[in-house]
Amino acid sequence: MVFTLSLEVGAAILVTWLTWRAASGSLARNDLTGVRTRITMSSDEAWRIAHRAALRPTIISGTITVTWCLISMGLAPLRSPVSVLVAAGVLVGGALLSIPVAHRAVRRSFPDR
Repeated sequence: MVFTLSLEVGAAILVTWLTWRAASGSLARNDLTGVRTRITMSSDEAWRIAHRAALRPTIISGTITVTWCLISMGLAPLRSPVSVLVAAGVLVGGALLSIPVAHRAVRRSFPDR
């Protein structure tokens, strides 16, 4: 379980780092990572605006995921598949919540989209 929880920590850090890079403009629009929807992929500016907005929920879910995993690794009763599922749920939930946040930010900047 410690290995699997460590993978969750790595995933949370990776997702947060990639979102930060997209928000800062150092990760260009691509078909592999980031919030990839018709709206966010419509222009480079929309991509950056969307990821700037998505950064906050991503940081929050990433921080909760890392904290949960570290606590679960440290406490034997929490080293279980349920803890891994909770961590995955928080991380995926944060990613899913960031999509409408990103869309709202782009629509505020570009009312025609």
